Amino acid sequence: MIKKTVESLAIHGVLLIAALLTLLPVIWMVSTSLKPNDRIFTYPIEWWPSVFVWENYRSALSARPFGLYLANSIVQSFISMAISVVLCSAAGYSFAHFRYWGRDVMFVVVLSTLMIPFEVIAVPLYLQIFSWGWLNTYHGLILPTALSAIGIFIMRQYLMNIPSDFVESARIDGAGEVQILIRIIWPLSTPALSAVAIFSFVYTWNSYLWPLLAVNHDSLRTLPLGMSLFANELTASYNRIMAVAVFGALPLVGLFLVLQRNFVRGIVLTGLREG
Repeated sequence: MIKKTVESLAIHGVLLIAALLTLLPVIWMVSTSLKPNDRIFTYPIEWWPSVFVWENYRSALSARPFGLYLANSIVQSFISMAISVVLCSAAGYSFAHFRYWGRDVMFVVVLSTLMIPFEVIAVPLYLQIFSWGWLNTYHGLILPTALSAIGIFIMRQYLMNIPSDFVESARIDGAGEVQILIRIIWPLSTPALSAVAIFSFVYTWNSYLWPLLAVNHDSLRTLPLGMSLFANELTASYNRIMAVAVFGALPLVGLFLVLQRNFVRGIVLTGLREG
């Protein structure tokens, strides 16, 4: 009993230290956003400001149209997330519960795309949307990066744990594949859907290279582009840059807090069964 208690305390101690190390950059970001500019690089480090300068947020957010950038990022991220959830769940359902020639080969091909950096396909994608006239449009910004191989992998692995009897029974009762996907697969795979949603949202929200290529109108710029422009201005200071960074991180934190239970469960259950 004592041995188990000591082991439990040791494990929780290591996890606590790891959590603190992970949170240190976040704490420094929030702290810097509330400091006067001449107190940012003091030594020893002030992890919490002695004086809170809330003016940093007002001056930073009024320097550029960050409200517009935020709206563009929200539109891009939520639409991309919705498309990713629908298409990844449909593809995962196909790989998990359909039997057809070349299925496993196709799945390997999908997984192999994870080894290709986005920078390799950025130029071909740009040329494609340019030929279609999609530059400086929402669909050019959203659609080329909406589907992800990691989302298909998560859904396929999770759906392998759902008994085929559920699907076969629905087919015998006359349900179509779309009905099965909506009425059976989605309700049973909420954790995996949450994981795919978070991965898609975070990837799209933090995306910089593709929005930089796809749009050059200020009215369509996303928050990462706006933050980059702001940071490159001569008048920008670290406290105001961190204020904008805190502003941009809040939606990600909110989404994770809402979906964290299902997200963790979805990631854990994804690896329970191999193909």
